[in-house]
Amino acid sequence: MKKKTKKEKKQYSTQEDSIEISIEFITAVPQLKEFVKKLPKCHTISSRLTATKNLLGIKNKELYQKFIELKGLSILSNWLKEYKKSVASGNDLTLDEESINGNIIELCQTIHLSINDLKNSKIGKSINSLGKALPADSSLRKKCEDIIAKWKQMLEEEDDEKEEENNAEVAQLQINNIPEGEINYGANINNNNFLNNKTKRNSHNSNMLSNININTNATNINLNATNIANKINTFNPIIIKKYVKNSTNIFFSLLSKISKNVFSL
Repeated sequence: MKKKTKKEKKQYSTQEDSIEISIEFITAVPQLKEFVKKLPKCHTISSRLTATKNLLGIKNKELYQKFIELKGLSILSNWLKEYKKSVASGNDLTLDEESINGNIIELCQTIHLSINDLKNSKIGKSINSLGKALPADSSLRKKCEDIIAKWKQMLEEEDDEKEEENNAEVAQLQINNIPEGEINYGANINNNNFLNNKTKRNSHNSNMLSNININTNATNINLNATNIANKINTFNPIIIKKYVKNSTNIFFSLLSKISKNVFSL
């Protein structure tokens, strides 16, 4: 009897360990754990096709996160690598094999994957390699390119956010490293500017009030002068003397106020 080589033993062992998975709805964590344990032993096309369909049938998003924690994505990534090697060696994928790979890509679009999830499972690298190995007109290649473009954009956005955060931290460190005297000096400059502006506004308001007072006093003089003129027409010397004296007092009082306002400016 011919002795089996190591390669033949490995192939024989793989076929013996292969498990067929039945169609079922995964609705609970214990059920998901048992399912993930079976995935590494799915070597036939039919078992992998059924497994990917079961995964797409999950309705609870929390179960998908648990699937990631259980390293389920890494297993799917290994399947993609196998099909990539098959295509690279010159073999065409069967319709069922294309469906398996398409289901995996659709699953990756359904699950919310972070950058860490992609790095840890390396599924992004596997999809990218598979897409490059497929013919240019392949619909499966187009699916691979689309999801890789989406992930690249997500990575760029995360890099931009990190850069903004780093810039903000650097700016804060620069502020923290400014000596206290310089910070106070800057604050004093701002305060002085504020006080100067306030003084200018007050001075402006004061000038406006002075002008109002001057105009009012001038109006009073005009009124008094008019009254005096009217009284003069009566040819009463006593009344004329009284109003001339009052007008003189008002005139000198007005001059005094004008002088004070001029010196205050």
